[in-house]
Amino acid sequence: MNMYLNIPYCDKKIAKKYGAIWDKKEKKWYCEETNELCNLYSVYKEIELIGEDRSFGSNELFIDMIPKTSYFKNVRTLFKKEDWNLIRHHIYKRTDNRCECCGCKRSKYLDAHERWSYDFETGIQKLERIIALCKLCHSATHYGHSKIMKNNINNINEHLKKIKNINDEELDSHIKEARNIWKERNKIQWKLDFSIITNSGFTILSL
Repeated sequence: MNMYLNIPYCDKKIAKKYGAIWDKKEKKWYCEETNELCNLYSVYKEIELIGEDRSFGSNELFIDMIPKTSYFKNVRTLFKKEDWNLIRHHIYKRTDNRCECCGCKRSKYLDAHERWSYDFETGIQKLERIIALCKLCHSATHYGHSKIMKNNINNINEHLKKIKNINDEELDSHIKEARNIWKERNKIQWKLDFSIITNSGFTILSL
């Protein structure tokens, strides 16, 4: 009997080494139940994110830069890699592997992007939703990071104008507004709320 296993992307070489097979349609690894991989990884399971607001931010593409105090504090880094693997594949599956902003379909190379709300009175930065984005939409969303990493900003700018249906002047205005919002967010030491993840049965490793 074949078993689908929760094998993170970073462990794909281990999966191949021990004879697991990648199911292109299901986007999961499987092997015989007698394979020793079944002792190393849990059986793949379906999940849901309890309390997630899938309407948050709509499906609009916009620059949304994370405050400095929250750098490297996300689901991918603060939860087990196996948990993140389940979560991100849940996101991709429910969108039929389509970017939720530009609508393009990708059999691979989608990203799961976190959308947060910021309560300046309480100082709480709450994870409201995880959205599937193509690489270009994701790079546009993290505009500041993309500039630092010297990604192709010209391509990103053109993509933003196309998807948002705006001109050069409107793009400049959007970039300036996003930077001003980011500067205001940087003034606060945010307390992170991962309740849509923890309420869904996942345990945070550290914060």
